[in-house]
Amino acid sequence: MRVRVTIYFVLLSDTLPLDFAGPLQVLIEARRLGVSFEIKYVSASEQFSLDGGLQLHNLDPLPNRLQPEDVIVLPGCNRAFAAYSTECALKTICWLKRNVTNQTVLTICSGALLAAKAGLLGKKSYTTHYQLIERMRTAFPECRVLENRIFVEDDNLISSAGISSGIDMALYYVTTRFGEHIGAQVAQEMLVYFRRTGQDPQLSSWLQFRNHMHRGIHKIQDEICNNVEKNYSLDQLANIACLSQRQLSRLFTLHLGITPREYLQHIKVGHAKQLLQCSNHSVERIAQSCGYSSSRQFRRVFAKEVQISPQQYRQQHSPY
Repeated sequence: MRVRVTIYFVLLSDTLPLDFAGPLQVLIEARRLGVSFEIKYVSASEQFSLDGGLQLHNLDPLPNRLQPEDVIVLPGCNRAFAAYSTECALKTICWLKRNVTNQTVLTICSGALLAAKAGLLGKKSYTTHYQLIERMRTAFPECRVLENRIFVEDDNLISSAGISSGIDMALYYVTTRFGEHIGAQVAQEMLVYFRRTGQDPQLSSWLQFRNHMHRGIHKIQDEICNNVEKNYSLDQLANIACLSQRQLSRLFTLHLGITPREYLQHIKVGHAKQLLQCSNHSVERIAQSCGYSSSRQFRRVFAKEVQISPQQYRQQHSPY
């Protein structure tokens, strides 16, 4: 029997509203798209105020047991070092120590401090709000805090820098756990897109070039992403959004900064990267899956875009 996943938002007085609401909205949108999980709001206190004064009432108590598949979300608090010294916070820390083993833990902003106090960081790498980094480094020298990162994943811990970056982290969680198509649709619905540095976990090419609000172009992008094996003519793409070929080219350049042809190759190569990394399919089969006429054509295009051959890419990124 399949165990139903429960995602617990562990809340305290002075929780930062966007640390809580941003990731929550990502999960709500994913659930609307058919992803099955339960969301619960739990606390050692039945009622309190978020930072800014918004009051929360009738919260569920901290559960006595967690399933291995459950997820713990720890939003940050204002004045974190003081906030995590209250009676309610100390009860929460004890509960985390007692109940969290290998469950996935998501921290936002100073939520990393709560996790550290509960011993959940161990020797893992993590990030937090830039204003807390030095104090965290001093207080928990055994942990490796990373600067200038939007979010960091290490084993069962995904930590984010806080505030709006909690949304990026939640989008990453949804994408990696429930599928790229879910992550892409959630990001589009929320009118946000992934931000990353060169050291961030690799994210889907489907979500690049989506930081615009032109519905017609999004419709074309959806069509391309859902049918990677097809080779569309400019006329076919233009017809999807009821545009002329000239309008199509102009709007792609305006909103994406690249041509429709370049976007087609971007998606095909991105899909090929995923197959090279996550499957043991032959190069010939991958070429066919991505709509290339031959493995020779695929190798040529891939090498031009990625600067290495498909075989070299697989050797560097795949366990197969």
